[in-house]
Amino acid sequence: MKPSSYSESIDINQVILEHLPLVKRIAHHICSRLPPNVEVDDLIQEGLTGLLDALTRYEPQANLAFEAYAKTRIRGAIYDACRRNDILPRNQRDELESLEKITRKLEQQLGRHPSEKEIATSAEMTMESYYAIMANMVHLMPLDDLSDDLLPSDANSNDPMRAVAMAQLADRIALILEGLPENEQLVFALHYQEELSYREIAQVMNITPGRISQLHTQGMIRIRSKLKA
Repeated sequence: MKPSSYSESIDINQVILEHLPLVKRIAHHICSRLPPNVEVDDLIQEGLTGLLDALTRYEPQANLAFEAYAKTRIRGAIYDACRRNDILPRNQRDELESLEKITRKLEQQLGRHPSEKEIATSAEMTMESYYAIMANMVHLMPLDDLSDDLLPSDANSNDPMRAVAMAQLADRIALILEGLPENEQLVFALHYQEELSYREIAQVMNITPGRISQLHTQGMIRIRSKLKA
């Protein structure tokens, strides 16, 4: 006899009520770095879709608690919606691709991560212009929402080979993160592991929230550049 699924053994409505604060927290966390026209209520609705998806897919495992699994599905649903709605404008996508190419070229030439000044100089722009671009890309999709061309095919399927490919990708990202400049590493750790807002990270690091945003964006460009190499 086939064992019942997780969703069949629980009160779904009760689980949704218990995890609604989690959905709201994740939605507000993501909304804090998106354009002002994005409504947090819309993100909460997408997050609830992710929570329901988690309820139907989750299989109890000793090393994977439901909440940890649900967080991934909730974030994924929200970022999928952001991507469908094309949060990053075309001109910013062009700037992003240009900076990724320049960063990748400098890394190959220098054998290390280039500094912000080196990237700006190679892009033939002033530091003021460079920082302005960093500030405008505050809503650059983070690690949870890698673009399709960087993900293994059928990344959301249950195929064991796809699972292996995703695990390899996660290991590769972890290795890239270890190689980031120390201040960018700290921003990523505090933002994604500790789930602190930019303002909270700014207090920890004793710099402005705007500078935290710049460091996050620069780190994302380095990661995306490495993944596309």
